[in-house]
Amino acid sequence: MSATVQRRPTGVLTSTTPQIRELNAESVTGIATGFLKRIGHKGGLKPKRVTFEEEVYTVEVEMKKLSAIVRVDAKSHEIVAYEIQPKGEETPFVSISPKILITLLGVSAAVYVMMYFAFKTIGL
Repeated sequence: MSATVQRRPTGVLTSTTPQIRELNAESVTGIATGFLKRIGHKGGLKPKRVTFEEEVYTVEVEMKKLSAIVRVDAKSHEIVAYEIQPKGEETPFVSISPKILITLLGVSAAVYVMMYFAFKTIGL
């Protein structure tokens, strides 16, 4: 029995024409979020909006307490500029967390019980 084995060339194949990939909203969002992760904002990235004006994509990303605007050049696929700023959400006039509320409730209950027994022993 004879078998023929064909060998494939093992060299590196390169194309003479560079393949330029067109950007779209999804790929630009991936570039922007990847960039934000690389500079240290790893968790909680929520892309909100992508716009395209004058050959520049603008990606708006919200994080836990910050918001970021990343601008990507459509031709070179590079980040042209970025801006990270705190969110401008309005805070309530009085912010009471549930932890503080439970603590205050416990302290007031303890004071009430102590006052009740104190007045009982005095006879009032």
